Amino acid sequence: MKKHGFLSLAAFWGLNFLTSLVIGLGYFLFVGAHPAEIAFSITAYLSNTFMIYAALLLPALVLYFARAGLAVFAPVFAFLQLALVLDVAIYKIFRFHINSMVLNILFTPGGIKSLDQGVGTEILFFAIAAALLALEIWLYRAAVRSAAGKKGFAGLLSRKWKLLLAGFLFLTVLDKGLFAWGTLYDNVYITDNAKLFPLYQPLRIRTFANKYLGVKLDDKVTVQVSKEYSKLDYPKHPLEIVSPKKPLNLLIVVVDSFRYDVMNKDVTPNLWALSKKAHRFDGHYSGGNCTRFGIFSILYGLYGNYWFSMLGERRSPALLDVLKDEGYDIRLFASAELSFPEFNKTCFVNVPRENIYDRPESGTQEAMDREINGKFLEFVRDRKGDRPYFAFIFYDASHGSYDYPSSGFDKFKPASNSVNYLNLSRENILPLFNKYKNSILYEDSLVGEILKTLERGGGLKDTAVLVMGDHGEAFFEKGYQGHNRAYSAEEVRVPLVFYLPGRAPAVVRAPTSHMDIVPTLMKLLGVKNPPSDYSSGQDLFDRTVRPFLPVFSWDTSALIRNDYALVLPLEAYKGGVTLYDPGYKKVSAKNAIAPYTPYLVDFQKEAKRFYK
Repeated sequence: MKKHGFLSLAAFWGLNFLTSLVIGLGYFLFVGAHPAEIAFSITAYLSNTFMIYAALLLPALVLYFARAGLAVFAPVFAFLQLALVLDVAIYKIFRFHINSMVLNILFTPGGIKSLDQGVGTEILFFAIAAALLALEIWLYRAAVRSAAGKKGFAGLLSRKWKLLLAGFLFLTVLDKGLFAWGTLYDNVYITDNAKLFPLYQPLRIRTFANKYLGVKLDDKVTVQVSKEYSKLDYPKHPLEIVSPKKPLNLLIVVVDSFRYDVMNKDVTPNLWALSKKAHRFDGHYSGGNCTRFGIFSILYGLYGNYWFSMLGERRSPALLDVLKDEGYDIRLFASAELSFPEFNKTCFVNVPRENIYDRPESGTQEAMDREINGKFLEFVRDRKGDRPYFAFIFYDASHGSYDYPSSGFDKFKPASNSVNYLNLSRENILPLFNKYKNSILYEDSLVGEILKTLERGGGLKDTAVLVMGDHGEAFFEKGYQGHNRAYSAEEVRVPLVFYLPGRAPAVVRAPTSHMDIVPTLMKLLGVKNPPSDYSSGQDLFDRTVRPFLPVFSWDTSALIRNDYALVLPLEAYKGGVTLYDPGYKKVSAKNAIAPYTPYLVDFQKEAKRFYK
C-alpha cells in the first residue's frame, strides 16, 4: 500500500466506510415510519459513521507509516466490521450496544445457550467472520489497483475528496443541529433516537438556550409519539380496572439523599413514630444512585434504561395515566423545578401546569421546603367534595448543601457551616455528616407537620402515605462522599415507610425495590393486570424473594444480591463487569462473576421487555 501513496489508504478507508454503511442498515429495523424520524435517522447515521471513521483514520495512518500491508490491514478491518455486525445483532437482542456485560454473556460457557441460541449461531458467527476477512482482502487489493491507475473509487476520491468531505461535514453539523433543536422543541421523533447508533454523541444545549437564548425549558409538552410510531410496548396489555368503592388518597413524600441508616428515632422521630403503625421496609433499595433514576423507578416501576425512551417519546407512567382516568386530583409540590431532570417530560408530562407547584419564592432550600409544605397543607384544608387526590412532595434541603434553619435543628454537633470539599476525608467528614443529619431532622419535622394535620382532620383514615428517599448519600464510608458515584449501601439503600389504613404494622427485612411501589399502588387503584404488564417490580406485600435487585445510573447499572453489587457497564467506554463485596471492595477471585451469568441474562431480557 505504501508505494501507491495515501490514495491507496484513502481508497481502502473509503471502501470500508461504504461497507460499514451497508452493515449498519440493520439499525433501521428500529426506526419508525414517521417521515421526520426517517429523515433524522438517515442524517444521524451518515454523520455518526463518518465521525467514527474520522477517528479511525489516525490508527490507520499509524499502520500506514509502519509499512503495514495486507496481513495487517485485512484482519484489523475485518475485526472492525465483525464488531459492527455483532453490534447490530446485539442491539436486536438486547437493545444495548456492545459492552462488557453483553460480552460476558456471550463468551461465558453456556451464555449463548442461555439466550436460546444454539450451535448454529456459533457456526454462523464464524462463517461471517471468514466472509468479512475474505472481503477485506478483496477490498485491500481493489484499493491498491484503483490507486495505481487512479481509476474507479480511488479516482473518484482523488477528484472529489474536497466535495465529499464538505458534504459529510455539512451532514454532521446538520445532525447535531437537528438533535439540539429536537430537544429544545420536543420533537420526539428526533429525541427518541439518541441511542440508536453506536457511540452516537447527541448535542444538547438546553442550559445554554435557557440562559442565553431565552428558551423556556419547562414549557408544556405538546408533541408525543403516537402508538403507531412508538418503539415502546408499554404497558404490555390494556389495563383492566375495577374501581374501589372508596378510593384512597395517595401521598408520596420523597426526601432527597435520604439514606437508610439515618431513619431512626434520633434523626427522624416523626417518621419513626409513623413506622410504628405502618410497614417499615428495612431492606429497601432505590432504583438509581441519583435523583433521575430514583424518581423514575418510583413512578414507572421500570429499569432505569427505559428513562431514555420514555423521555424521547414523552411517555407518561402507567400509574399517572390510571390516576388521571380514575378522576384523581393530581398535585405536585417540589422545591426544585421539575424541568431538570426532565420530569416534566417523563413522569409528569400529562399533569396540567396549574397542578404543579415547583417554583417556590423563598430564598434558601430549607425555606423552599417549608413553603411547599405549606402549599400542600393549604391544598388539603381547601379541598371540597369527595374527589380523591394523589400528591407528590419532593424535599430538597437535604441535598448537597444540607440546609436547615439556623435555630431549632442544630442537634448533631459539631456541624460544618462551610466545607472545603477538596480537603474532605474520612478523618474530617464528621461535621459535614452531622450537618446532613440535621437537615434530615428538619425534613422529618416537615413530614411531622403533614402527619399531624392529616390526623387532626381525619385524613389518615383514607390516605395511604409513603415516605422514602430518592437515593442515599455517602460520607467516606467506602472512600468517597456524595452520590451518583457507585452502588454502595450508603448510596442505594433508602428508607421506606408505608402507612396503609387498616393494615397491621410490620417490619419487612426482605429486599424490596422502588420498582415495587407502582405494582402496590396499582393494586390499590383496582388494576387487575399482573404487575408484569406494566412494571418490573412486584407488590411490596408479596413475599416472593427475587434473585437480585437492579439499580441504575447514566451509563452503568448494578445487580444487588446478598449485599454484593455486580456493576455492569451500559456503554462500551465504561470498561468491564466488576463485582463488589458488602464492604464495596472489588472481588478479584477468579471466576467470581461466573455464578452471576444467568442473572445477567434475566437482567438483559427485562431491560428490553417493554420494547416492541
